[in-house]
Amino acid sequence: MFETLMRLYNGGKGPLTAAMLANAVIKNWINDAEKQEILATKN
Repeated sequence: MFETLMRLYNGGKGPLTAAMLANAVIKNWINDAEKQEILATKN
């Protein structure tokens, strides 16, 4: 799931938002560290 969310976030340019990533953490799809890793790719 992490790889899919990373691809969809696409450095902040994709259709995935930070709020959607927060929901993914709540649903236990990814953990908070993975969320931070994805958000760190923002260009």
